[in-house]
Amino acid sequence: MYSNMRTILLSSILLITSVLADYDSTCSNNVVTYWGQNSWGGGHLNEPDNWEKPLASYCQDSTFDIINISFLTNFNLTGLPVLNHAFHCETVFNGTNTLHCPDIGKDIKTCQASGKKIVLSLGGGNIYTYGLSSDADGKSFADTVWNMFLGGSAEYRPYDDAVLDGVDLDIESGEHTGYPAFINQLRSHFQGASKQYIISTAPQCVYPDANLGSTLSSGAWIDNDYVQFYNNPCNLANIDSKWNFDYASWDKLTSANSNPNSKMYVGLPAGTGAAGNGYLDLSTLQTDLTKLYTSYPSTFGGIMLWDASWYTNNQEYVQKLSSWVKSNMKCGSTPSSTDTSSSSITSTIASTSSATSSTTETSTSSAPATASSPPAYTTVTSL
Repeated sequence: MYSNMRTILLSSILLITSVLADYDSTCSNNVVTYWGQNSWGGGHLNEPDNWEKPLASYCQDSTFDIINISFLTNFNLTGLPVLNHAFHCETVFNGTNTLHCPDIGKDIKTCQASGKKIVLSLGGGNIYTYGLSSDADGKSFADTVWNMFLGGSAEYRPYDDAVLDGVDLDIESGEHTGYPAFINQLRSHFQGASKQYIISTAPQCVYPDANLGSTLSSGAWIDNDYVQFYNNPCNLANIDSKWNFDYASWDKLTSANSNPNSKMYVGLPAGTGAAGNGYLDLSTLQTDLTKLYTSYPSTFGGIMLWDASWYTNNQEYVQKLSSWVKSNMKCGSTPSSTDTSSSSITSTIASTSSATSSTTETSTSSAPATASSPPAYTTVTSL
């Protein structure tokens, strides 16, 4: 009886440890998602019960390690930058267009207490008013971001005293100037900070990305590259096509930045309608991800999934995929090229969606959608 109770207690401790394990930047099995745009809801306006859940809802188990809050959408205007979080937050500071989201701030701290990294994503796929016109603008904007969202202080902090874990650049329009200077200035603020911050990018897979390519090739410090292997002919479904799929070039670019430990993540849609193409059944993903992991073990960081709202409506698929990645892409081990899986995942949950062909780089955004009934939200943006 004592032995059985001891076994049960040990199993429970191991389970809790797994659930609350901290993000480890050296591992190859991290799973990232984006939260805040309710992209599933954009196509299901009359089904609010299935819309994206509050941020803390996605921090209750080990499915995700990093959650990028999307998006800071306007930041080249005079005045304060502007956020868009769909229906999650619509209250602004008096006299401004900047959201004040104390409930999201509380959720940020809840998630961080569970070992998750919560990062602010800048930009987005729809055409917003953002961009930097000079290096001086980049430095000044870095100071603003540090003070409003990270370890600094400001009159207006959208998430109150919550301190985010870094910044993600999902730049898909606007000028391309100033982002290396922005990164360098942020890193000057990070020196001596009490926490380790993350700087990440989310380029589209067409190489080199038209919007982030110059930043990535500048040598600026990048921790994680979440390459969007969907919505373009270079999506993961074309992994065996040397003309379309070019993981090797992205790997070289990741390895060339000033961070010797930079990681590259395979960006994937989390549901059939989350992207125009690139959604694959689990069995195919298992095979394809194993190929990439075994070929590029030193830079492979894990996967990125767009987005949390699709996880809500495709939960079994995402949980099985996350569990498989965490079981097969280990920390600190060298994979064997013949080891395809230590635990299989079924391919019957969802079938591969039909691919959409294109010869030019395609925006990752879907058309803006506006809710016609409460709870209203302004614009749904997709990565």
